[in-house]
Amino acid sequence: MNSAARNTIIIVLCLQFICCANITCADVACASAPIDDEILIDSLTNDIVHRQLDLERYYLKYRVHGTKEPKWRRARYFGLQVSSAMCGLASNFTQIGLSGSHMKDPEKISIKGSRQGLEVGMVGIVLDGGSSVVELCSNGLTALKNIKNGTSPGAAVKNVVARVKVIDALLAERDALVKKHPELAATNVYQAEGRVLKSFRDWCLSEFADVYADVKSSQASANVYYALDIAADSVYMASQILAIKSLTNDEHSIPSTNTGIVGDSIGIASAPASTKSYNIMYKFWRKRLAKRMQEDLIKSEDETKAAMGELNKELSSKDVSVLEAAGSVQNRVSVYLLWSGRYDQYIQQGLVDQRHQNKVALQGELSGPAISGTYLAQDILSSVALKEFARRPRAQNNLYLAGSISAAAGTAASLALTNYWLFDQIRYRRKMAAKGMLPEQLLAARLKTLDELDARIFHSGR
Repeated sequence: MNSAARNTIIIVLCLQFICCANITCADVACASAPIDDEILIDSLTNDIVHRQLDLERYYLKYRVHGTKEPKWRRARYFGLQVSSAMCGLASNFTQIGLSGSHMKDPEKISIKGSRQGLEVGMVGIVLDGGSSVVELCSNGLTALKNIKNGTSPGAAVKNVVARVKVIDALLAERDALVKKHPELAATNVYQAEGRVLKSFRDWCLSEFADVYADVKSSQASANVYYALDIAADSVYMASQILAIKSLTNDEHSIPSTNTGIVGDSIGIASAPASTKSYNIMYKFWRKRLAKRMQEDLIKSEDETKAAMGELNKELSSKDVSVLEAAGSVQNRVSVYLLWSGRYDQYIQQGLVDQRHQNKVALQGELSGPAISGTYLAQDILSSVALKEFARRPRAQNNLYLAGSISAAAGTAASLALTNYWLFDQIRYRRKMAAKGMLPEQLLAARLKTLDELDARIFHSGR
């Protein structure tokens, strides 16, 4: 065979080898593409779960911060309220003593003694109103600090919105990859898990809406109470000043009682108005957040559990080889189950404190108007005495005495309840702390659970 023929044969053989090699590489590339995408789907899923856990961690920490009571609030408010009530009792007892000792000769009641009793009452009014001024200013200062430090409710919303945008982008990327490969044996598993991821995403958003609305409305409710208390005490102060002037000028007597009745009406309304404002503001802020985020923010535990049931059903129907190809889905299922189970446990444990808080709120709603009602009775009796018994000093004095006794009963009840509620709260917190069921302890346990779940996701993705 000559050299030209040999060269021709060599060239043909080389071309055949190159073509076969190219065909083999193309086949390998085509076969490896779905495998690479499955690995990417698994990686994206782990990332989404991690970011959802981090989202929940963020708004739980925000809840701890947003519901944190200012330092020394309980002690200083208690001290001022008790001091105010004691001054009120001293004033009431002074008036009772003066009227009771001169029932037959009311014209001999000491003007100096009456003035001193009213002045002590004014001190009590200043202390009561001052306690609300201090706490209202404290709330305002806290709000300014939160804005400065980026921990305000508005900053929390921006943070959550940014996090959700990232999660939604990852969910969209994952869904696109799943749709790209309908031929995969684990496609149904991926689709079912996608629905679980979406339901947990909606669940987190809904719970954040609850946290956000609760923090905002709690602040508003407290401020409403403090503002109404300040308004009532301002009116009471005007009434006391007029009462002092009426000791030497009867023209101020009726305006004093009328002004007192206005203050009593505000006092009666303060506790119920505070509770009502919470309910109104809660709905308002939740609805406003839903509009801003363009979400319905409806938390459906049934929907989430149904999605998890579908995922478990798909997993149980697949061969072991399919599940092995689906990455760490089985590990994530254990994460979903623990995540959901611990949340249910948190809700059940939290109901104990919720019932206690509802009881305390109801006590305030009932006792507040009742105590203010005793002051209203005093002012009404004084008004009747001035208008109907102007020429009957003894009858007037008897009505003044009855009014002072009524007010003393209300002030004594206020003093007793203030002390009872403080010590009852201390006792309750000690009892709950021993069981590990204080709100802050339950939140700490949830945060620990999130760290545990995050660690599982991290190790499964390695």
